[in-house]
Amino acid sequence: MISGVKRFLFFLVLVSMAPMIGCGGDDVDMSKAVTDTNAPPVNLAAEIARAKSEHKLLLLEFGSSDACPPCVRFQNEVFSTAEFKAFAGSNLDFIHLDFPLKASLRPDTEATNELLSRQFDQNVFPTFIALDGNGKEFWRMPKSLDEDPGFDSLFNPANFIHLMEQLKQKE
Repeated sequence: MISGVKRFLFFLVLVSMAPMIGCGGDDVDMSKAVTDTNAPPVNLAAEIARAKSEHKLLLLEFGSSDACPPCVRFQNEVFSTAEFKAFAGSNLDFIHLDFPLKASLRPDTEATNELLSRQFDQNVFPTFIALDGNGKEFWRMPKSLDEDPGFDSLFNPANFIHLMEQLKQKE
């Protein structure tokens, strides 16, 4: 579990960088934010094997369910839609790695998420990373902290799905 000091420092860094990373300024109703505090830890090796055997695209999403307006917006406007769920069911192994600030995750989940964040050198919310059948990263959005991620068009489920279809062909 992240100590109180580490959590506070992380929060300070996130708040100070929010305008640069897309986590500020959006008119998002954060009261609709939902954190699954009982989510089990991700077994990345098993997810890679499953995605490969099922011929699905493996997509990691690093975000904060309660402190990142674009993350909440993606959840509310894309990931919770019937259109996206139908697509994901047969085409996508979608792994959400949550870093909430107001809620606590299970200690094993929190530790696993932190480990994967370091493994993938992730420091921006939200970050999407696609992995190939061998677990190697082949696509990331945004690519860097100073890149404009261009999320606006992706808040439409059809546009997000179209991007996932393109990535699946590149894999």
